[in-house]
Amino acid sequence: MKKFVLLSLSLLASCHKSPSMQGNWAVDLVATTDRAKASGLPDSVAGQIRETYDGGLLQITSDTLVLRLDGTPDAMTMNYKVVNESDGCYTLEISGVPGRHSYCLEGESLVVRDPTAQIAVVYSGR
Repeated sequence: MKKFVLLSLSLLASCHKSPSMQGNWAVDLVATTDRAKASGLPDSVAGQIRETYDGGLLQITSDTLVLRLDGTPDAMTMNYKVVNESDGCYTLEISGVPGRHSYCLEGESLVVRDPTAQIAVVYSGR
C-alpha cells in the first residue's frame, strides 16, 4: 500500500510540472518563414532565413545552449540563466549576448525571440 501511495504522489507531482525547453531542437524553416511573412517582412527574407538557418540544431541543457548551423564549422556554446518563467515561456540572459531572450514553448514547437533580430526562429523536435 505504501508503494502505491508513493507512486500516486510522484505521478501527481509530475502532472503539475512545467513543460521544459531542455532537449534537442531543429529549426523549422517553414514555420520560421511563415512567421516572418506574417510579421510583415518581405518575401525576400525567406531566402535569407533558409541560407542562415537550414540544418540548424539547438541543444539545451540546464545551463547551456549549443547551436549548430550548416556552413559553420564550430558549434556556438553559450551559458544562460533563466530570469523569468511563466506558462512555458522562459526569459533568458545569455552570457556574452546583449538583451534578454524569450524561449517559448508553443505546442510541440520552441519559439526563440532574440531582441536584436527581426524574426522569431521556430524549432521543432524533442
